[in-house]
Amino acid sequence: MLSILNERVAVSMYRETVMRLRVFCVLFCGAGLLVAMEHPALAQIQIPAAGSSPYVENFNGMGTTATETLPSPFRVDKNDTTVRAVGTYAGAGTATERAGGTSLATNAGNGIYNFGATADSTDRAVGFLAAGTATKSGNLYTLLHNPINASLPGVVLSYDIEKYRQGSNAAGFQVQLYYSTDGTSWNSAGGNFLTTFSADADNSGYNPAPGVTSSVSNQTLPVNVPALSDLYLAFNYSVTSGTTTTNAPALAVDNFKVVGTPEPTSTLLFGGGAASLVLGRWRRRRIGEAASFLALLLGRPLRGMVGR
Repeated sequence: MLSILNERVAVSMYRETVMRLRVFCVLFCGAGLLVAMEHPALAQIQIPAAGSSPYVENFNGMGTTATETLPSPFRVDKNDTTVRAVGTYAGAGTATERAGGTSLATNAGNGIYNFGATADSTDRAVGFLAAGTATKSGNLYTLLHNPINASLPGVVLSYDIEKYRQGSNAAGFQVQLYYSTDGTSWNSAGGNFLTTFSADADNSGYNPAPGVTSSVSNQTLPVNVPALSDLYLAFNYSVTSGTTTTNAPALAVDNFKVVGTPEPTSTLLFGGGAASLVLGRWRRRRIGEAASFLALLLGRPLRGMVGR
């Protein structure tokens, strides 16, 4: 019967196991498969592991003209007929329609905006302005991917909602985050991801702009992301209630950040009786890579479970 191994031995075994597993994949599966494991698809944000640096998008790589291409995999659309409506990721576009920033006019046109800050014209943000009966909803989308062979219990998100023009609409306006597993059917991310703005006295622009910044900081979206699967996000701009979208404020999304959530303590059981390998604070995502090869090294099947 195998004795209980301490955590230091477990870590050493894991590192050797992962190395051998990668060599095995190169020799028997081909180098292309290994690349696919580490980079499963283009045009996706690979969700960083908890404890590592987050993925950051500040949109500053965009230029200053009206029709700028969004950084991949972000997409954008507007709905001229329905309030608080989220479209589809596949059907959305990849470019803005208008540019704005300092002292946005009271008669500025509706649409999808490439906004720039007064202090630094290269500081960009993507947003919307409703006007008249158009742009009743605006959506900024992105696509996340879980790149490893174990599920994630959620993601931690941060972002800024910036205000580039006031709006006297009595109902107020909001930006609500939604999530989806297919980019078509959407669920509200809830109150922690809702940013609201009440009515202003008029529709004046700001100098300097943006005039208001409301931040969502390190909020956990507790949505399970299965191994090697996608998670879609949509920032929806619209009136808070009712259907009247005149006298709207101009709002934008900026400084988006994402990282994976911490994962629970896990234990692998193998051999007979009470023999066990205690992995302490190892993440479950790492176990998926090593479990099958540990069985080969030990010469016996893993009898236990992950996540006990």
